[in-house]
Amino acid sequence: MVCGERSNLMEWLIPNWIVVVVGYLLALLTSLRVVLQRREPTATLAWILGVLLVPYLGALAYLVFGRRRLDRQVRRRRARATMIEPNLERELGDDSRRAATGRDSAPELQPPDENLLSRLSTRIGCRWPTSGNKVELLVDATRAYQSMEDAIEGARDHVHFQFYIYQPDGTGKRFRELLAKKAKEGVEVRVLVDGVGSFHAERFLQPLVEAGGRFSEFLPVGRLSRHWHPNLRNHRKLVVVDGHVGFTGGVNIGDEYTGRKKRVGSWRDTHIRIEGPAVRHLQEIFAEDWHFATGRQPDTARWFEPVEACGEARVHIIASGPDTDTQPIQRIFFAAVNSATQRLWLTTPYFVPDQSMLVALETAALRGCDVRLLLPAKSDAPLVLHAGRSYYNELLECGVRIFEYQPGILHAKTMLVDRSWATVGSSNMDVRSFRLNFEVNAIVYGKQLADQLAQVFRRDLRQSREITLNDVADKQLGQRMVESLARITSPLL
Repeated sequence: MVCGERSNLMEWLIPNWIVVVVGYLLALLTSLRVVLQRREPTATLAWILGVLLVPYLGALAYLVFGRRRLDRQVRRRRARATMIEPNLERELGDDSRRAATGRDSAPELQPPDENLLSRLSTRIGCRWPTSGNKVELLVDATRAYQSMEDAIEGARDHVHFQFYIYQPDGTGKRFRELLAKKAKEGVEVRVLVDGVGSFHAERFLQPLVEAGGRFSEFLPVGRLSRHWHPNLRNHRKLVVVDGHVGFTGGVNIGDEYTGRKKRVGSWRDTHIRIEGPAVRHLQEIFAEDWHFATGRQPDTARWFEPVEACGEARVHIIASGPDTDTQPIQRIFFAAVNSATQRLWLTTPYFVPDQSMLVALETAALRGCDVRLLLPAKSDAPLVLHAGRSYYNELLECGVRIFEYQPGILHAKTMLVDRSWATVGSSNMDVRSFRLNFEVNAIVYGKQLADQLAQVFRRDLRQSREITLNDVADKQLGQRMVESLARITSPLL
């Protein structure tokens, strides 16, 4: 009887010990991988604690959400870039080389800070600013869609259409039919969407493929492979028509972005239309992403025809992603915040700054700069909203003014520095945009766009509620707990 009980006990203990030992071996290996990633200490510690406390779940979470680099693809992506960039340099000639080294032909015409930011952007963004551009501000999706449709309707050679989210709804159908129509007319149409943001787009866009268009997903998650990276997403939104007209900003494709979905309500966003030499850099980014997703070589001679100057704006296209160590957009935002002397007006839907950006914003306000943050009062990402609010107290104490937009969802991503530096793009002020997502922003030098964005910013402030230190002090204990817990996860968001 005793022997039988011992036998049963051993039969129960051995499998459980195996599970425990394997679990902690898995935790050890995962922890070593986390350490080798060279993250910020807070993020590293958060991942290690999670993996040690719940080894199997922690390791699975790290596999899905923790990998932040495309290690194997980095070299291949850089090699592909070398096929495109030399072609552009040959077309732009000596002017491009002067800009690429930071030696502008007329530096005395630029304010010193603008010249410094331009040089920094060039050296870490691998692209140079271009003059002779025309930039049109497109406030909200309805206006952006109409401008994009007009440009696509006039396409003669090709349309490159890239978005993070392409919804299978009325708006998606409208663009699908227009793109299919152009494909039938002989225009080369390429649509590139993110594998997570547009998970169901492939079937929905099949009529476009049948009409002669081309479609691909960036890092699809529907099929497992050694390149499976569900946490690394292509958040870019860009359109290039015939290599001469380009669009970028925060607008995706879907009914909700026009305020047509009742559960979402009104949606506030910002996009821009660009004509001129800067479009070639949007084209370059699309070419790299298309090649990355499909393996097909870009037709550089056809896609990068010379573009005549057509305006006065100086534009710098900056791309960043987990395939580079330099984090161009984060560094440029950081430098812009530190260079601000008069005003720094930031609009972002997702505000989760790292420590360096937080200190930079606080320091700008302390030195007398007019720092204003326009953030959402409600969000489609509640955890991020609560994490962002946990920073309010320290920012307000340093003199930063914070406003929460009331009418609906705020999704615009813009920043104004002083009187002649502005950026519009896909990047948010959060760790995910800076280090995990593929993003693209357009930096525009000059008063025209800066004045227009300032006017829109003031209009949005009239529809916003200013947050004060009293508001923060009056929060209930439960709300403070939620925000503090959300902040703990901020290194992982």
